[in-house]
Amino acid sequence: MSKPLLILLLIAGVIAGCSGDNFLDVSNENELSSDNYYTRIDHFDMSLNGVYSATKSLDLFGQTFYVETLLALPHTSDYWNAQSRNEVTSGDANVLIAWRGWYRVVSRANDIIESAPEFLEEQQPNQAIQDELDLILGQAHFLRGFAYFHMVRLWGEDTFADDSTKLAVPLILEIPSTRDDMMKPRASVGQVYNQVIADFKKAEELLPDAWFGADVARVDKYAAKGFLGKAYLYMEEYSLARGYFEELINNPNLSLLPYNEYKDLFHGQYEFSTESVFELNYSIDMEQNIWENGLGSGIALSLAPPGRGWSNVTPHGVNVFRLGDDPRAEIALYDPEDSVATSDGDMEPAGESEFNYTGHSFKKYVPQSYSVYSTNRNSGINYLVMRMADVYLMYAETMNELGNDNTALEYVNKVRRRAYGFNPETPEPSVDFSGLGGSQLQDSLREERFRELFAEGHRWYDIVRWDIVEEEVTKYNDYRVTQGPIIYHEWDKYYPIPLQEVNTNQQIVPSNGYE
Repeated sequence: MSKPLLILLLIAGVIAGCSGDNFLDVSNENELSSDNYYTRIDHFDMSLNGVYSATKSLDLFGQTFYVETLLALPHTSDYWNAQSRNEVTSGDANVLIAWRGWYRVVSRANDIIESAPEFLEEQQPNQAIQDELDLILGQAHFLRGFAYFHMVRLWGEDTFADDSTKLAVPLILEIPSTRDDMMKPRASVGQVYNQVIADFKKAEELLPDAWFGADVARVDKYAAKGFLGKAYLYMEEYSLARGYFEELINNPNLSLLPYNEYKDLFHGQYEFSTESVFELNYSIDMEQNIWENGLGSGIALSLAPPGRGWSNVTPHGVNVFRLGDDPRAEIALYDPEDSVATSDGDMEPAGESEFNYTGHSFKKYVPQSYSVYSTNRNSGINYLVMRMADVYLMYAETMNELGNDNTALEYVNKVRRRAYGFNPETPEPSVDFSGLGGSQLQDSLREERFRELFAEGHRWYDIVRWDIVEEEVTKYNDYRVTQGPIIYHEWDKYYPIPLQEVNTNQQIVPSNGYE
């Protein structure tokens, strides 16, 4: 058994429990373990592949977390799960899947981070190998920070700025060696954010400015800077956020794509472009599907129009009307009359989904030129975790908070100009916002984030940190099809600790409101 697999078993114990006091007493001298696995640098690289694989997995961005949590909680989608009805309980399967998925990422990253010093001491590698190990460690720290950044925003019972003493999730930063080691109490929101910042800063220190060729999918220094800016924005440390966003904006290798490329960005074209800060790499896998740990994405299987996939997760009618005639509606949505390939390869109208008020389907991350029924139920479209349009809008928000409304307005307008097919750098009175400042500008840029980043997984985190969850989710009682009435509760702003974890871990307390 490899060490990464051993760690998965340990984390499985945290999630589901394990019987017998001697569970960890069984040993086999012929097994690969923490004492004998890492003897070459390529062992670390193989384990790093496992951290990336966990992030891209079916549990997380490969399908379930993106579809069942990130689209459903803010009502981006019209769906029948509890998230779409604001009726989540601690026994909810999707809550457990997200918890399991993110702790799998943490576990595999910990394996690398903790094993590196022992490898250096025992193997005494040359400088070239030490440098290569630093690059691997930088990526492991980034991915661990990335995992905890999601978890603190999902399970944290308040924001960092409002009350950082509120409870979030256990901080597991070492490889558990006993059952007791696995039983960690919940850390505070502040403690988790401090770890997120520490991991991203370590990544910033160790990673290169960019990767090329076969390594292009690896996370780089500017992704770390981008997420440091984003974490500081969420912490309302605006001056710190500003500096990191400006580093990205001033990087000549990062920019908005022109409109004719932007419109195809979510269909597998222009991967790792100048707009991309961090993206997850997928490819069509005709040998293994997503349930067999294949290399493809399962997002389109859920979201595709009728006959091209399951078509049971569709854009909420409120969002269709909210996008209106904005040109980004054509990038985000398939109209029932749009031509989309069938499983036979014929281009035919998408048709009307029975689960949607208007009949529209999602378009981002859903291929137009092929059906996933013809590609082993998976697509090869990369998932864009952070792109420069997001950075521009976060920078605009930061400058608005710092009282520099002219700069904030310009960066909102850059995003708008590109969306309407104009040069982002050239003023365009027909689409530019003008004369806005203060709270009026704040409202406009928030709505601009909705339009530009629709169905990209940011909306829930946005409305939570803006403290407008009740205001937003109750809008979706109109035009719904599959969900029951939405009734808001104060605890709807965060996920409950999974019931299985509460029952297994005596050190943990249930989430407030979900007892």
